[in-house]
Amino acid sequence: MQQAAARRAAQARGARHVALPGVRLVSLPAAAALEQALACATLVFTSPAAVHFAARQRPLRPNSATQVFAVGAGTARALARQGIEAIAPPPEAMHSEGMLAMPQWQGVIGAVGLVTAPGGRGVIAAGLNQRGLRILRAEVYQRLPPQLDARHHHAIRNAVAPRAVLVSSAEALDGALAALPPALRAHVLESLAVASSPRLANHAEALGFARVFIASAPTTSAMLDALESSASPGFR
Repeated sequence: MQQAAARRAAQARGARHVALPGVRLVSLPAAAALEQALACATLVFTSPAAVHFAARQRPLRPNSATQVFAVGAGTARALARQGIEAIAPPPEAMHSEGMLAMPQWQGVIGAVGLVTAPGGRGVIAAGLNQRGLRILRAEVYQRLPPQLDARHHHAIRNAVAPRAVLVSSAEALDGALAALPPALRAHVLESLAVASSPRLANHAEALGFARVFIASAPTTSAMLDALESSASPGFR
């Protein structure tokens, strides 16, 4: 779904979109943990995938006293499709740190249900622990290495300059590059990189991207805006 939205947004601006998955998402059975998490008075969903895989395991019907946090607007929209109203940080702060900085956390006590996947940066869990909040974690899906095939190789090989890579996840970027043969990896690194945050911009530079731009918000629209305003005329 996220790739489809990115494709439509890129095509609307006259660009050609190449989907390069960096991870594969598969379900993790978490019936008991998910039931305990959903019973908490405060809930956090870390991604649209967390919502999707949780809803596949059981109806998402938190009790009426539940306050639901979403890390970003995409996660909030996924929850809305399940009939759940969630609060998310503003566009310029749609990340774990931004969600933890929301004023709605003031006065939160007791256990917090965290619906997520294994791994990640651990920022949310660390932030909740620092506030003395107990975490009931439900890991409903996991990220596996991508399976790139000849179609992906062909698309990358034929993606002529000017090229840009939209970077919204360090893990996905690492996974995609690691799954490519060296020549195609070098081809990708010759592209411009548009990062959704300063942290990801630093990561892209460390990987070897020669030119890196930072978007004003972690959305496809903002990343394309940054590309149009900062890149060479060939991208306009």
